[in-house]
Amino acid sequence: MHHAQVFYPPGEEARARKFYGETLGLIELERPVTLRDRAGIWYAAPPGHVHLSADRELGLHPRRHFALRVDDLDATVKTLRAAGAPFEEADPIPGWRRTYVFDPFGNKIELDEISE
Repeated sequence: MHHAQVFYPPGEEARARKFYGETLGLIELERPVTLRDRAGIWYAAPPGHVHLSADRELGLHPRRHFALRVDDLDATVKTLRAAGAPFEEADPIPGWRRTYVFDPFGNKIELDEISE
């Protein structure tokens, strides 16, 4: 994956940074100079990025999501639950454990952990 793009309402940068940076633990990246004339925040999500852009129309769909691989699903879920993030159960897939979490703006994120 190179990057995933999701949206947040204009003026909600502080909430976006709290969720993606503080709670989820992603590292904020400096955006290219050519994009600094519009609101947005980029995060490293190795091997790719998560790009957040401000827009009034979030275009949410119940199945639309992006996935992040985590080293410890239980610890990640515990941190996000403590922060009040809502979850949705994911159907099992052999070879990995997974769940869905929602950011403060309704974007769905799949969290995956490889299982042995």
